[in-house]
Amino acid sequence: MKNAVKHTGKKMVEEIITYGFGKAEEEILTKILKSIENEVKKKIADDVKSNMAIEPLAALVDSIILSHLEDKEQFSDHLQDKNRKSKLLDIFRELSKTAAQPFSVDLSWQNKINSSISTVIDKAKAEARGTARVILTAIQTVHMGALAGDAISAVVSLSSKFFSNLREELNKLKKEKGLSEKVKINELSVSDTKMLKDFKQDVADAISALLASALVEVFHQKFSSHLVSRVKGQVNGIIGKYVKTGLKTDRTEEKLRAGQNNRYIAYMPGDPTFKHKFPGEAGKHSQSHAEKIKDDTTAGTILDIRVLSETTGTKVVILTKDSQGKLTKMQELNPSKPASQTVTLIYRPKSDQYPDGHYDVHINNQTVEVVNKGKSCLFYALARGMKPEASEEEIATEADRLRSVEADTLLRRPGQWEPFIKRKDWTEAIRGGDWYMAEGAAPVRIIKDTKAVLKREVGKIEVYKKWKTYAIKNPGIGRFINADHQPPVSSILEAIKLNQNSKLADAFLKVATNSSQPSQNQINKVHSDHGRELPTVYVPQEVHREFPSTKSKAFRTSLATVISQDDVVGTFKLTILGAMIRFKLNRAKNFKDFKNNLPSQRRLGAFENSFQQHSAKMVQQWFNLLKGQPNPVMTNAHVKTITTWIQKQGYNNQNDPHRKKVSRLL
Repeated sequence: MKNAVKHTGKKMVEEIITYGFGKAEEEILTKILKSIENEVKKKIADDVKSNMAIEPLAALVDSIILSHLEDKEQFSDHLQDKNRKSKLLDIFRELSKTAAQPFSVDLSWQNKINSSISTVIDKAKAEARGTARVILTAIQTVHMGALAGDAISAVVSLSSKFFSNLREELNKLKKEKGLSEKVKINELSVSDTKMLKDFKQDVADAISALLASALVEVFHQKFSSHLVSRVKGQVNGIIGKYVKTGLKTDRTEEKLRAGQNNRYIAYMPGDPTFKHKFPGEAGKHSQSHAEKIKDDTTAGTILDIRVLSETTGTKVVILTKDSQGKLTKMQELNPSKPASQTVTLIYRPKSDQYPDGHYDVHINNQTVEVVNKGKSCLFYALARGMKPEASEEEIATEADRLRSVEADTLLRRPGQWEPFIKRKDWTEAIRGGDWYMAEGAAPVRIIKDTKAVLKREVGKIEVYKKWKTYAIKNPGIGRFINADHQPPVSSILEAIKLNQNSKLADAFLKVATNSSQPSQNQINKVHSDHGRELPTVYVPQEVHREFPSTKSKAFRTSLATVISQDDVVGTFKLTILGAMIRFKLNRAKNFKDFKNNLPSQRRLGAFENSFQQHSAKMVQQWFNLLKGQPNPVMTNAHVKTITTWIQKQGYNNQNDPHRKKVSRLL
């Protein structure tokens, strides 16, 4: 890419300037939107007024106003006092906001607005030769009538639904508050009746302004998305053309495409109304990512920052060190509405020290390190940035909450985030594409099982399908690392055959099939796909060949029996023992001991150094997977018992009954 800049830097800069979208353009856009808002407000005022004069809405509005008066004498005082009048008006404003809320997600009129915006921009672009400022100026001077007309038509078409919603909200308020008018409308004097009419006009004006504002807010998102995507599309196309010419390589195009995807994730406005062209697939990516991100073994990326920035109203600035060690801005992510706070993160790229990259936080010009938080460092850093004075316990709770908040957001509005998650997946599929992702540098091409590589890889816990992707993207790793299913797939499948009423076997199968009610076809696929959804532990290949779970069918059957009996503690103790080296469990037999080969000893050493830690992590991973199920079979007490056994190295205790059992089966 440095060569690309050398060859084409000047041309790239010229094109970006030509198609730039800066403060001047934003000012023109603001004027366009303000003009549309004013036009909409004026044109719908009569519509709002006439709707409010029609029953039953007219009587409801009168009832709400009159229910706030104690007697006739108080009427003029109440409506002439600015504070009281404002509070009463606020009631109608809030109810109107609630009535208008569904439109931000469920506005069928957006298709028409999309078409209108697209047509206008195309016309202006043709007339203005493409620069953003001239396009906007042309729209402002020539095409405003078309845009405003469509906006007015759209909001008028919504009014019947809005007023139906408003009636519901008014009735709900009356019921919840037990409101009833203490003054009847026929008891009012002529002057009081005029005062009531004037106040109702104020209510109508407030509703008109609110409807206009709600429409223009969505209109703004649509308009900006169209214009910005056009401008950026042209810039990216031109850069791609010149980079390819300069380097004559498809590899560079792949990297450029990854970079474009990353910019999309960081900057493109979200669309709450996004609909997948294949309805059966709608929201699949969002739902899948929501499940993954709840698990603290899933590392955070720029996508997760973008979702949390939007959800929490936080501006997030990401800094990283340049080649001179100076902090420089890498990304800036802004929510669609004005930010309530700003958090500055410091990103450290992937390395032997940080296999998944690492995040610290910058507070008051000081770096606050996030220590020993593994793949949750991003969430801890965000939590600390949002609550600088909080205790460690509070930050841990907040970090967990942020994962849940993100997952809930993705599940609540999957369509809005679907395009972003797809771009993350596409980028990860591009060779070297991770260079552009916030998790850091390009994947390391693992060729030799060095001490550093073994230390990094051994003991990782991932579902099997992730291992397959990882092995493809890292050629050579499969020569010395295997992904070991714990418990083995065959033991889980055999357990359900032994006892179809086994709650533990059923819970394992629900995880294996990613289904709340697995069908027989799905269960069969677990076998053919070798448990794609099940957790695995990365272990050295030659060590894996010496596990009881690998070598002994009797062991796998014994484990299946324990699973079928719903013995959670016994299941995981046997699983851990089944993932040990045979010669450590039974020295009376002539099992391979790795003594005569230095590389083998190095691999065994990496495995043994990781064993206690990854066994505990594996148990926690299963607890996280099972606790989301109805009536979970694995409890906190189970986890505590098993974890204590691991911490005390019960697997090395010659008198442990489970260890004795495994030893006899070898």
